[in-house]
Amino acid sequence: MTGRAAGRPSGRLNGDDLIGEVLRNMEEGLFRIRRKTIVPAIYRIYLSPADYEPFRDVVPFIAGEIRASLDERLARWNGSKRKLAQSLLGRIGVGEVIEASEFVRVAEGWTVEIYPDLDEKLQPGEIEVYSDLGAPQKPEYGAGSLTRRIFPRKADDQENAGPEPADSAPTVVTSVAPAATQLASEPSPEAEPAGKIPQDDGTKGRAFAYIRYADQQGAKTFEVTKNQMVIGRGGRSYWVDLRLETLPDVSREHCRIRRDPETGRFTIEDTSQFGTAVNGKPVVQNSPVEIPARATISLAGVIDLQWETI
Repeated sequence: MTGRAAGRPSGRLNGDDLIGEVLRNMEEGLFRIRRKTIVPAIYRIYLSPADYEPFRDVVPFIAGEIRASLDERLARWNGSKRKLAQSLLGRIGVGEVIEASEFVRVAEGWTVEIYPDLDEKLQPGEIEVYSDLGAPQKPEYGAGSLTRRIFPRKADDQENAGPEPADSAPTVVTSVAPAATQLASEPSPEAEPAGKIPQDDGTKGRAFAYIRYADQQGAKTFEVTKNQMVIGRGGRSYWVDLRLETLPDVSREHCRIRRDPETGRFTIEDTSQFGTAVNGKPVVQNSPVEIPARATISLAGVIDLQWETI
């Protein structure tokens, strides 16, 4: 669904804008099971780099305010369950609600993360919100409702206890964000715990090299079995072979590694915003360089991959 209204001048985003869009996303992501309605517990917010910069030093505070607003909205919904259940569930096509629905969160707490869009897909004034019902350790947050804010909206939206009438809704572009799909024809090899060299048991392709690294999930060893691979944070519409759970300085598609089947030599190409280096030497974008048999590959200066060719 798309919409655009005239007469709403653009302006600088503030914390109330983020809170309002998260609450709207919360409403759009409701999932009903019998007499309970599950609300999304995880919210990942992306802003254009220009909009993110003013928030950089207060991100933890804003995230706390968003969590408090989510608590308030959940308590308010449960305070008048029958009326809100009929209104909300009717809007998402569930139909008439016979008994009051309890609004619940399946995770222990709210997860709220705010990042700059380093891939430069968003324009100033736009907001992307990805939400998920499940636990925060889930690696892919692509499933959920996506809200892209085009024009500033009044900051008092979050004061309403329930959904707004259609004629008073702020102008947004909203769509359902599908879960990330595998675009490659070959499955991604699993990363093994660091220190353990994966053994070829006949079910995997022959390993050409190993990559040892440590991200937010801990130390791991990745087995390179393909002639081409992509490394990065990945995400919706961003297929990667080696997905890194790390800071957003690392691009969703950060670099590409290719193997020459005839010579067995590997080259690396930088496709990122903040750069790739091999043994401390920067890799120029669109200019692949050969990777030595043993090397340290640095991504954006925040994570190092220890490369070893077999």
